[in-house]
Amino acid sequence: MSDLKNGVRYEVALEVLGQARQPFMQAIHDEQQKAKPSQHFIRYCEMRLAALDELQDSLTPTDTETIQRILDADAAFAVR
Repeated sequence: MSDLKNGVRYEVALEVLGQARQPFMQAIHDEQQKAKPSQHFIRYCEMRLAALDELQDSLTPTDTETIQRILDADAAFAVR
């Protein structure tokens, strides 16, 4: 695969990971608005955000297998 194609796939994977953060951020916000927010649920969402951050921060253009898994909506591991 060409370096250009790998670079594009890498950038798209980063975008997918960034978009995957949104539901957790919204869930935290919604939970915090409740009269009795579940701290366990908030912590769960924070942990999922931390895992996405770690993956996004450590991902490199040469991580082609991981990038493929991020981009493959049918993969067992799908971030969407």
